[in-house]
Amino acid sequence: MIDFWDTAKRCESGPYLKEEDFDRRVAQVAAGMVKKYNIQFNREQVIPADDDLADRMYQAGYDLFLELGVYCKDTGRIVQYSSEELDWALKHAPVSVTYGEGPDLRVMTHRTVEDSKPPFCCNTPVGCTVAEERFVAMVQSYAQEPLSDTFSSAFSKTVHGRPIKSGTPQEVEAAIWNVIKLREASHAAGRPLIGIHNLVSNAERADATMAAVHPEFGAHPNDGLAVAAMAEMKVDYERLKKVPFLHNKGYNKYGLYGPIMGGYAGGPEATAVVHVAHHFLGLLAFRAQWHDGFPLHLMQGCNSTRDLLWLISITGQAIARNTHLLIGVSPFTAAGPCTEMVVYELTAIVLAAVVSGLHLNPAAIARNKHPERSSGMEARISAEAGHIAARQGITRAEANEIVKKILGEYESRISDAPLGKRFDECYDLETVRPTREYLDIYSKCKEKLSRFGVNYPVL
Repeated sequence: MIDFWDTAKRCESGPYLKEEDFDRRVAQVAAGMVKKYNIQFNREQVIPADDDLADRMYQAGYDLFLELGVYCKDTGRIVQYSSEELDWALKHAPVSVTYGEGPDLRVMTHRTVEDSKPPFCCNTPVGCTVAEERFVAMVQSYAQEPLSDTFSSAFSKTVHGRPIKSGTPQEVEAAIWNVIKLREASHAAGRPLIGIHNLVSNAERADATMAAVHPEFGAHPNDGLAVAAMAEMKVDYERLKKVPFLHNKGYNKYGLYGPIMGGYAGGPEATAVVHVAHHFLGLLAFRAQWHDGFPLHLMQGCNSTRDLLWLISITGQAIARNTHLLIGVSPFTAAGPCTEMVVYELTAIVLAAVVSGLHLNPAAIARNKHPERSSGMEARISAEAGHIAARQGITRAEANEIVKKILGEYESRISDAPLGKRFDECYDLETVRPTREYLDIYSKCKEKLSRFGVNYPVL
């Protein structure tokens, strides 16, 4: 048996290595695993239906994790684990996680490859920057979606008119305000008991986050927080501080992993191996109950490219086939809200994910870089596509053909994707409902997607 304090001790006592040397080692070991297990990206098999490839991918990630370990930035030490410790953790990993209460109680469980069970939808603007006066309306637009199992936060530019600066008293105030306003948004949405899977986006430091996550500010027993790894295969004390707090308070916690394709890990094959390994990091170092990935393209800042769709699919299959871990993906699009392209990007990512055993945490829009470019409509588009894929029983082979057609609608425009409209331009702020323009765009896209094989009437 291994617990969090074994990890903490090894952060102080593990082998010392300079960070740049660890980065080089990531590249070397990942490349070696790709060669050893003969892992190849096939542009025409965007969503592979090759179980042997998925199992080889899993074994490559497993071996890489044990060989590399986890790097602690604060000490320069490598935290190493044995195969026995990893196997024990995998065997005893959580089989479910519960969010919300009463009529909005939702339970996430394991999904298999080509599972007919709809994905759990943790709908969120992924910390999109928004003006303070529009914060509640933006997050309400996610909470009120019927297929939202949970929701989470945007990032306010200011709180009480004051800018948020990390490490200052204002950050603590902003974190508390964050939780209060999220619960206010759930009430405004008519779902006061809906779960919030990540209570704080307004704070970076652990002390500010821990100051905010309390019942008197609106945190409910089945809410939670993310604990994020650092690319690639790294942790620091600021993140690890959250683990004993969440464990002792009883809040849910999930691991968040964002390997960068084109970075230290290399191309799609090696980055996929590293992405699998991140899930073991989260399980052992964070004691994560479930796991969310947002692998990104270094140059494009999204995961709707052909190679990232493959990466999402094959890593999902690898873990879903070989473990009972609860796993999800955060779609990142190049295009902004109220565009046809964002509908196609989201649908492609979701199909690749859902048929591969993943849950959904949608969505980061316009590369998650532009203020106000996010709305609950993107969550609707994603959740509906995910539920359809499961209910319709779309297979990996069928999804591959559909997604290749969808790629034809946007692939050539990724580099210069349309920015779309701000939240206040595509939603009525009084009613917090999408504009007729956005609804018409979605309707038009659904007609084409239906011809591709996405059967919307099954909803």
